[in-house]
Amino acid sequence: MNGTEPGGSTSPHATSLAHLPQLDGSRLGPVRKVLFFGKSMSRTRCTGALVDALRQHGVQVRWRNLASWRRWFGTDAANRVARAEFRRYRPDAVFVFFHDLPPVLAAEFRSSARLVIWCEEALEVLDGSIVDYFALADIVCMSNPARFAWLQERGLDNMAFLMSGYSPRFHRPSPPQKPRRDVAFIGGPGRRGQRASFLARIADRFHTEVFGRHWDRWSHALGGMRANPPIDNRVYSKICATSRIVLGVNEVNDDLYYFSNRTFLTLACGAFHLTHYVPRLEDVFRDGEHLAWYHDEDEAIEKIAEWLGRDADRARVAAGGHAEVMQHHQYYHRVARILQWLQTGLPAREHRLQAGIRVALAPSVPPAPAS
Repeated sequence: MNGTEPGGSTSPHATSLAHLPQLDGSRLGPVRKVLFFGKSMSRTRCTGALVDALRQHGVQVRWRNLASWRRWFGTDAANRVARAEFRRYRPDAVFVFFHDLPPVLAAEFRSSARLVIWCEEALEVLDGSIVDYFALADIVCMSNPARFAWLQERGLDNMAFLMSGYSPRFHRPSPPQKPRRDVAFIGGPGRRGQRASFLARIADRFHTEVFGRHWDRWSHALGGMRANPPIDNRVYSKICATSRIVLGVNEVNDDLYYFSNRTFLTLACGAFHLTHYVPRLEDVFRDGEHLAWYHDEDEAIEKIAEWLGRDADRARVAAGGHAEVMQHHQYYHRVARILQWLQTGLPAREHRLQAGIRVALAPSVPPAPAS
């Protein structure tokens, strides 16, 4: 099946899959047992945070890493183990972190359990295989609503907008420490290396360090900037505590409401965050109150110079950002809405974007203590 950009054609097979039974009255009801498929993620801890959030809502969860099973046993044996697990456990719902369950198993499991796919990817390139896969789900929770129109044109009507989030179990402030650098960036150089030259420009003027994979491939472009290896969530918090500014550089900056989950993680760790503006970001955060934003590289350098001289204001904004994500942007809040939709149904198509925003800005419900 050939890949197509949004707006391209799709296959007849994808169109037929789009008419699978979706979340109608016969599939609605409470969720008590979830079988969760997802890889472990040492930096973002997204999968672990989603599992924790389900448990905080009183749901019994078994978390399985099918990718590890495939490495250990091979694909066929791993799939047999997953089928046996599903038969024994008899879950009400299967949650999948994007592609972490193969379509053949997703198609089987949906016959007797509701299927939820969680997707935080930008989905810059879409093709018929994505339509086929998403059509299997009762709900596809997507962080990038800019892709809804393309998917709807191909018959899908099971998408819901939910932003990424975080869990305070994994991302929380470290004790205050003396700053060790002016600017930190946590992440890779980008699929096209587009961050390397930008960060090198910043490093020419300010003490800057980067932390992530694949920076060695761009060592020729880094100048004197120090590149560090990938980190886990605990080190993430320490970097936030020892950096005057933690920079945000998204892969995609033009899609409505879509930005890196680094925004939530950085604010959760109590850092001052300067990030690239995306359309309607002001509906979620306030510039100069929760974080600061820039529109291009030149403005970013100007903003760094400005904010480095404002220690008290950086501390005020960092505290405001941390309070905001604590109240509105935990995975606990996202999962609450998913469980509600599985019981009552998705809102009408024309209301789903605003429903996602209301989730982000709704009053907080204090999470139950993690088990």
